[in-house]
Amino acid sequence: MEYGLIIRVIGIVLIIVGIVLVWNPELVSKQPIPEDTFAATERRIWWGLIIGAGILLMFHHDIQPWMATIAATASALLFGLLIARLIGIMLDGSVLKQWINVGIELVMLLPLLWWYLRVRS
Repeated sequence: MEYGLIIRVIGIVLIIVGIVLVWNPELVSKQPIPEDTFAATERRIWWGLIIGAGILLMFHHDIQPWMATIAATASALLFGLLIARLIGIMLDGSVLKQWINVGIELVMLLPLLWWYLRVRS
C-alpha cells in the first residue's frame, strides 16, 4: 500500500476512536459522571486530542518544512479539542463558561490556520 494512504487510514481510525471516547468516556474511565455540567463536559475534552491527531494525519503528511508541521499540529489539535467541547456541550448541556471557551479556542485557531496556510505555500 501507498504510504500516504496508510497514514490517512490511521487518521480515520484515530478520528473514530476519538469521537467514540468523547461520546462515552466511561469506556476507559470508571470515574462517576460529575453533577456539575461544566465538569461533565470537561471530562470529554482531552479525548479531542486523539481527534486532532487523526485530523493531522488526514491532511498533513510531510514533516518538512518544520514551520508548516508545527502550525498544522497546533491547528489540528486545537480543532480536535473544539470538536470534543462542542460534542460535550451537546451531550451534557450548555453552560456560558463552555461557550466562552469555544470562543477562545476559535480566536486561537484562526491565527494558527492563517500561519499554516502562509507557511505551507
